[in-house]
Amino acid sequence: MANVNVDRLAGHLFTLAASAVRTSGANGSAVGGLGGFRRFVFLLDITGSATEAGDTLDVYVDVSLDGTTWFNAVHFTQQAGNGAAGKQIAVLDPSAPGTAVVAVTSDAASGAVRPAMWGPYMRARWAIADTSTSNSSHTFSLVGYAQ
Repeated sequence: MANVNVDRLAGHLFTLAASAVRTSGANGSAVGGLGGFRRFVFLLDITGSATEAGDTLDVYVDVSLDGTTWFNAVHFTQQAGNGAAGKQIAVLDPSAPGTAVVAVTSDAASGAVRPAMWGPYMRARWAIADTSTSNSSHTFSLVGYAQ
């Protein structure tokens, strides 16, 4: 797990998933040392999906208080297997904490952000579903900016 050690006033760009072709689900890089930051902006950049329409890609940002137990904070909009390239932005900002309890035993719905979720550790996670011919392929990256 990489730790961030930078001037907290300057902000910090970090990578949770470097650009790569992916054919199965996995966890990306976990980044620690984010405790001094209070706002996070994430950019999911999908540059290619080369498979059938029924196949899917789900990309998440998870947060942790201890680097061991993870809670889902962002679930980007699901990408179809034949979906076009595109970019999605998500913001975590605890100044907008919401008015309801968040059940953290399940992932957020597709396209949802839980803006008050926060932790000094963050990671990317993705799930790829292949419905028929074992050829699911998605190329994407996920970066974050801490303020």
